[in-house]
Amino acid sequence: MSDIKKQVQEHYGNRIRVRACGVLIENDKIMMLKHEGIGELNYYWSVPGGEPLLNENLAQAVEREMEEEVNLKVKTQDLLHVNEYINDSLHAIELYFRVIRERGSEKLGIDPESPNFRVLTDLKWFLKTDLLAMNPKTRPDFLEKIWH
Repeated sequence: MSDIKKQVQEHYGNRIRVRACGVLIENDKIMMLKHEGIGELNYYWSVPGGEPLLNENLAQAVEREMEEEVNLKVKTQDLLHVNEYINDSLHAIELYFRVIRERGSEKLGIDPESPNFRVLTDLKWFLKTDLLAMNPKTRPDFLEKIWH
């Protein structure tokens, strides 16, 4: 097991987490982040998101996570999908919301939940055809279904 995978499992594993996630689609592309140490192939592409803080509602959590992880100020829209992610010791209930950009230029930020190791390693925009061509073990399998 890689060091980063071990750190991810120690930090996030062996508990059920709730994650609020932001789906940003612009110009027929979806913005995604590469997460190291997750999944069978030791990386996983997904949209920005994370755990709500105490007394923070889900929309606020999405907006904070988008600012932390991709430097964008967004407005949370409708709930698109609820997903249960289970892999190794990781277990998350994930709520995916449509977001619209209010301001900012996207750039890879940080994940304050993991200050001692780097989980987020890349930011890319994917066309729907690119997403479908990816190894299904490296991305959420439902994104193409909610893409309008």
